[in-house]
Amino acid sequence: MGQYKLKHTKKDCFSRTRRNKMASTFIYRNKIYMSVQVNGKQRKRSTGLNNTKKNLKYVERELLPNFIIEVSNNKSSNVKLFYYIERFKEEKKHFLKERTYIRYCKMIDKWILPEYGKMKIKDIKISTLKQFLNNHFEEGKTAKTVELYRTVFSGILQEAVYDGVLSSNLFKNIKHPKKKKPVITPFSVDEVKLLLDNSFGWFHNYIGIATSLGLRSGELIALKWIDIGDKEIYIRRTRDFNQDTTPKTESSIRTLPMFAKVREFIDKQRKISGHSEYVFPRPNGLPWSDTQWIAQNHWYPLLKDLALKKRRLYEMRHTFATNMLNSGHFKVTEIARMLGHTTTEYLFNVYSAYIESEKNSFSLNINIYE
Repeated sequence: MGQYKLKHTKKDCFSRTRRNKMASTFIYRNKIYMSVQVNGKQRKRSTGLNNTKKNLKYVERELLPNFIIEVSNNKSSNVKLFYYIERFKEEKKHFLKERTYIRYCKMIDKWILPEYGKMKIKDIKISTLKQFLNNHFEEGKTAKTVELYRTVFSGILQEAVYDGVLSSNLFKNIKHPKKKKPVITPFSVDEVKLLLDNSFGWFHNYIGIATSLGLRSGELIALKWIDIGDKEIYIRRTRDFNQDTTPKTESSIRTLPMFAKVREFIDKQRKISGHSEYVFPRPNGLPWSDTQWIAQNHWYPLLKDLALKKRRLYEMRHTFATNMLNSGHFKVTEIARMLGHTTTEYLFNVYSAYIESEKNSFSLNINIYE
């Protein structure tokens, strides 16, 4: 098979078909399509991408050459998974939040592309996919995490289904992992006091605010001084993969009360990092990319020194929730709003075992019909 060069003028970009004798791209309803003619037969395929200069260049550089090979060999099953990985990435770029898109791409690049990228579609079996899922379970991944991996891999295969390369998505024949009730290990009041008494500087303030406001880990390192009011704290962003993004849900954008104890931690922290844009920056004043370094170099060593069970930073959020529920000072709906939840269902599902008022403290002599 010879080389097929696509020559076009700038004017061609959005007005008409780019074509040579054998291969071309064309626009239909603002979507980019590919067309290849071999032995008098023409094959067309939608890329699913919007008509932009950047997408056109990508199609001509990456997708069209693969399509030519596929049609010329008359064996669509020879297409490798890499082709649909790239298709999936380009497609999702336009529909996912930036934070989610980055997470998906990192997941693909780490867990799917290295081992499966060069596999031909025809060689991917149900057993291949089951092994993929089982490997992650054996590594100790949670059902929620494995389900996310499944969603991404399934989305890649679905692109092949849309093209007719696969008759159906193989994941349809694989059962979803059973989701277990989240297991949490919040700190007791005495343990929180122990953590605060043995931490210093910015990390002391970090623990104080985390256990007093229940912020998610990404929300805390994304907190800026402009978010700090006289009587309120505004939560309007989170941070992960070195990016500030909007929180995971609309309800996560919220206003929290400035409790007196929180004000103490804020005032002490302002003396440390008031020169920075962020409340809890790195030593050089720039924001953290995520909380992994904090966990590895400050959090876990502190737990070890205090002979406390190893727990995630996120357990400070659970600690706030359980102590707020047990305090009796707030309605459950108010606590749900402070945590950024839309309903109280999650609170009762996750924290019921830790709520003192829920532990059968009622009288056995009650008659509800009297």
